[in-house]
Amino acid sequence: MKLTYPFPLLRLVAFLIGGLLIGTVAGKLPIPGIHQADPAAIAPPPRVERSCASASGNTAIIVVHGQSNAGNWGSARHAAREAVDNFDPLTGKCFAAVDPLLGADGEGGSFATRLGDILIQAGRYDRVIVVPLAIASTSLSVLNNERADSITNAISKLKAAGLTPTHFLFQQGETDATSTISAEQYASLLHQLVKRFRTAGFDAPFYLSRSTKCDIAEPKNTAAVRAGQLAAVDDALNIRQGPDTDTIGNDGRNASNGCHMNEIGTLANAALWAAFIK
Repeated sequence: MKLTYPFPLLRLVAFLIGGLLIGTVAGKLPIPGIHQADPAAIAPPPRVERSCASASGNTAIIVVHGQSNAGNWGSARHAAREAVDNFDPLTGKCFAAVDPLLGADGEGGSFATRLGDILIQAGRYDRVIVVPLAIASTSLSVLNNERADSITNAISKLKAAGLTPTHFLFQQGETDATSTISAEQYASLLHQLVKRFRTAGFDAPFYLSRSTKCDIAEPKNTAAVRAGQLAAVDDALNIRQGPDTDTIGNDGRNASNGCHMNEIGTLANAALWAAFIK
């Protein structure tokens, strides 16, 4: 089934990314989606294996890490219509990108699948390989310590496949916004996490979003986390400011929690990230 996004959504997406053409292009094109109030009730899609070898020098290899809104927790699944692949950190193989992406948790949709389509449709890349690592409901401390194995494994599998990331996207903060973490502590932990990739020889730009909104969690430490996300930007570590995903309001989120993205919010999230991909 093909879906054509209405003109009001075009204007919403274009506004969210500062009027960049890429948002408008993404909204105009019919994009296949799977609508389901509970994506977990749908059987996992078949996986079509593809070669991880790059047939073009114009390939983006994008590692996506963070928590649920960087994973497969959107309310609608999407199958990429362009040359977008999903590198599975478990098997070290590449598959045609279809939600839920292999490597992150959740049974719904991912902004990264749509992001790949946007980048190719806009002529930025000929091929996009997405490497999902996100783990829902995790603090930055947990991602950097108890769940650091996901980073270690991804590094090992990427090297074995001969793939070097061109971009890192990190979208996290909703859990920490319910804690007492300080801005300084957040920035320090983020630097530690980035250094895991730098030590492995992966020096691609690391884009850090400003993300704290999750109404159901009743965040009370939003200001400190957002300040920490801004303070973590660092030229020496090539950490760059990414989008402010808190600008996606409840119209783009599931009505039940004001946290996870609905289909409009997932597309808006992808478009926001697309504005930072060089």
